[in-house]
Amino acid sequence: MLEVLLRTHRDPDDIDFESIWENGLFIFDSNVLLDLYRLPEPASNDLIGVLRDEHLRQRIWIGFQVIVEFLNNRHEAISDQKNKFNTVRVLLEEASSQYDEVFEKLTVELGKLKLKQRHSLIDPDKFLTSENISEGKAVIDNFLNELAVLESKQSDVNDRDQIKDIVLEIFTEKVGEGFSKKELDEIYKSGERRYENNVPPGYKDKSKHGSYEVGDRELVRKFGDLILWKEIIRKVKIDQVATVVLVTGDIKEDWWLEKRGKKLGPRKELLNEIYTEAPCVQTFYMYDTASFLKHAKSRLNANVRDSSISQAKDLIAKSRKSRVVAEEGYVYLSELIKTVAASWPKLRIGIGRSVYSLSPANLDATVMKRCLDEIFSNALTHGIHEYVGVQAKVRADSLVLRFKNKVELKSTSGLDSSGDSESTLHRSLGLSYVHELMSKEGVLVNTVLAGKNFALELHIPKEKFYREQTSDFE
Repeated sequence: MLEVLLRTHRDPDDIDFESIWENGLFIFDSNVLLDLYRLPEPASNDLIGVLRDEHLRQRIWIGFQVIVEFLNNRHEAISDQKNKFNTVRVLLEEASSQYDEVFEKLTVELGKLKLKQRHSLIDPDKFLTSENISEGKAVIDNFLNELAVLESKQSDVNDRDQIKDIVLEIFTEKVGEGFSKKELDEIYKSGERRYENNVPPGYKDKSKHGSYEVGDRELVRKFGDLILWKEIIRKVKIDQVATVVLVTGDIKEDWWLEKRGKKLGPRKELLNEIYTEAPCVQTFYMYDTASFLKHAKSRLNANVRDSSISQAKDLIAKSRKSRVVAEEGYVYLSELIKTVAASWPKLRIGIGRSVYSLSPANLDATVMKRCLDEIFSNALTHGIHEYVGVQAKVRADSLVLRFKNKVELKSTSGLDSSGDSESTLHRSLGLSYVHELMSKEGVLVNTVLAGKNFALELHIPKEKFYREQTSDFE
């Protein structure tokens, strides 16, 4: 018992990583295999190269659950990559359509200033030439042309799946046999109890629905991680494996021990379970895809580009961000603004680049939509040009989302669309309903009036925004 306890709480400095890379059994989950579709081609090739490395290829293995998930989810991964082309194309075409309008408006506004007659130094015509404008537009056009070429090379779901062929070749005779129906039933019963008490792994998948049908067996999706975990324990017990490494693209807390936003290694419950049920195991360790590539490069002298490691890190970060957004109530403010703006066709809404670059925010989407509706309603009712510009600025302890437009101030009593008639400027322009809504979210609302320029500011605390997680292990 003491030996299990000490191994479970062993510090990373006490782990023999040289032995891990020389003798350890490396087990991969389906996320890593699906990363072969998601990574850029050079990085995907680097990962394939490591899996085929002469120092490692005889010490790799995947569970039956892994190959089932890989084969069932590969088309989704392929489609997702294909769909990205359309997403980028829409953004570029939108930028192209707005490009001429922006410069046309700029030229008109500068013309109103009559700078040639009134200023001896400022000369807009020197820069706003048709040649300069065309050169800028050409960048977008060239990007669109290159995108079309790249899309023609991208595999589609109907094409021969070369990555599938490679995976099946690499893991020939290195795939688990899976469990019988009776064994699966026992795992599911155990899983229900484990998930009720948040015992890892897999409890973060408890909301998943459906199953995979293989022969006479039903592999329930929400228990996928637990099935793999039980396969791993059975494998190392039968083969008397002393050193085990799980390489996983799964970044959820039901696998990883996290402290202060850092991944420190496997959950202690996992270590205790595998050391107890498989006493032959002296070391169980985990890598994510990026860390695996990084250390394969240094310890196996594998041919892995630094860019491949960075791209794998980016993929992990995006995966985690997507999960947080989906599961923990985070919203992309730019997307929310665009969604609400679609309900106000008579109002032009310019969303600045600073807004698109914001991380997801932990704000109630329904509350934010009501807030935006109120802001746009007031802008349309009281604005002069039927236009609102939205920008984001970083302050010491908050991020300011600023909505700015021009207003005609005939009185201060009728500018609030809520219908009340309080005469204070803050009440009239400050949109009392917005104040009320945002106070529940811990967001300060401020209004600024300078001549005909009116701005409403949402001061959102920085802690509301998603922060990238870091790793702090070998």
